[in-house]
Amino acid sequence: MVEKLIRCTQCNQVTAYYGGFGDFGGSPSLPGIEWSAEDIYNKEAFFRSHGDHATEEIFVAPESIISDKPSYEPNKVSYFEASNGRERFLIKRTKKSLGQPAFYEIIPGTLRVSNVSIQVQENDLRKQLFKQNGSFTIKKEMAQKFIEAFQEELESIPPEKLQEEIDLTEEGETPLLVYASLKQDHWQKVLQRCQKNLHQNDLQKIRHFIHENKNPGDVLSLVIQRELSILTPESK
Repeated sequence: MVEKLIRCTQCNQVTAYYGGFGDFGGSPSLPGIEWSAEDIYNKEAFFRSHGDHATEEIFVAPESIISDKPSYEPNKVSYFEASNGRERFLIKRTKKSLGQPAFYEIIPGTLRVSNVSIQVQENDLRKQLFKQNGSFTIKKEMAQKFIEAFQEELESIPPEKLQEEIDLTEEGETPLLVYASLKQDHWQKVLQRCQKNLHQNDLQKIRHFIHENKNPGDVLSLVIQRELSILTPESK
């Protein structure tokens, strides 16, 4: 991904600045590989068209880059923000094939990423619970009580407050799929919910299981499916 773009301040059009970084990540570019002859031709055509206009550099905010495709997929539509230090611009990047250069354009509006579904990995969680052995064997009835307490605790969190109650996150296959772990105080509440149904020895087993499986990507992490939308002045 490029680090910055060149913007024509009169026409509000942009072209990529082909510097020392490749189009597929942060590794140094290899001449003739990341930046093709078509890439360079497009840049030169931009300066021919806007040669008499004032231009400026706008810098990409890497944390804002998002797409519904995996990060390793080069051919996709993605969005990100870029700034000149005074204004922020929403950029749409389109790359249709490996043989075609990416096309960048400024579009009106702001990015909004919202959670559309939050799920417990119930099937994988059950399998992992039943795989425990030795002194930490967890019976099916105990596992069911724990899963119910976990789901009840999740349901007690207002959707608009969820982000505040998350401890760590890890991106899934795409930026719109996220694995998240809850803060420790929620696990304490889960254990409190289990107290009325489980003996102290069973609670200790559950406590150990939580400690070993609560991080993003583990079976106790939440699966959050997100949705990308663009808010325009008309839609606000």
